[in-house]
Amino acid sequence: MSGLRPRDQAVFGPVPSRRLGLSLGVDLLWPKTCTLDCLYCELGPTTVLTARRGRFRDAQAVLAEVRARLAELAAPPDFITLAGSGEPTLHLDLGLVLAGLRELSPARLAVLTNATLVSDAQVRAELCLADVLVPSLDAVSPRVFRRLNRPAPGLDPAAMIEGLVALRRQFSGQMWLEILLVAGLNDSDEELAALKAAARTIAPDKVQINTVVRPPAVAGIRPLEHGRLQEIAASFPLPAEVIAPPRGQAQGDRGVLAAQVVEMTRRRPCTCEDIEAMSGLGPQETRRLLRELLAQGRLREEPFDRQVFYRGVEATAPGAPDPSTPNGGCK
Repeated sequence: MSGLRPRDQAVFGPVPSRRLGLSLGVDLLWPKTCTLDCLYCELGPTTVLTARRGRFRDAQAVLAEVRARLAELAAPPDFITLAGSGEPTLHLDLGLVLAGLRELSPARLAVLTNATLVSDAQVRAELCLADVLVPSLDAVSPRVFRRLNRPAPGLDPAAMIEGLVALRRQFSGQMWLEILLVAGLNDSDEELAALKAAARTIAPDKVQINTVVRPPAVAGIRPLEHGRLQEIAASFPLPAEVIAPPRGQAQGDRGVLAAQVVEMTRRRPCTCEDIEAMSGLGPQETRRLLRELLAQGRLREEPFDRQVFYRGVEATAPGAPDPSTPNGGCK
């Protein structure tokens, strides 16, 4: 894997996941190919908006990359998770990849999906090869769905809900339904009532309430306060929780660790605390590592919601300083 540039890699991490502990990510798509162009997406705007399945990364090449990464780890991750640069169910070899991963590692298999394609019986059959499914549903009314999620033509929340109901009947593993709430968009009493009714119909094992926690694709998108999220979770008619921050373990030596931090934050920006949790380093060592990566031009800072996030970039010149903040945002 060392010969691959970060943007060419299908495998990233292990990274700390708020839901899945230490998770090795597998990205089947090219950035950013998705069925939605959500206002809040931490990956930025969708560049290829489509609901048509196809083949993107080569499935066998992806499995070979996972095999190589697993060989580098002292212990298997908690999960191998299909996620990354878009909607994984768009890949026609989703089932083949899940079956191959099952042979490679004892880690549990998870798929993070926006549920837009679960009305397709073939997609549902492939998803049933996972251990944990984390589908999302942010809106029930078509108006809010179009405004918040900005779907590809032909997608409809009613069809998504019907597909999730069918998937719940077929799937023998754990299903955790994620609802991401954005202030002023899908947090009205009317939309929340519709989401609660849909969740009751889908009957997942639990509902996970989330909000905007990293810099979004569109400026001005605001999170809900934690207390409000707790109130909403408590009002659901089935088990619901507000997603908590992760805690992880150290992985590899300092050079490997620095590369993992850059790759992790290239795919999703993280706070100093996120990186501390992933790395297993203490606060001072984490700050020192971030200052070094900023000075090398391998990270940049992105302020959001009174916090500083770090995003990985490809350095243009070794040792090039970051002109914005020489000491970093993690004080």
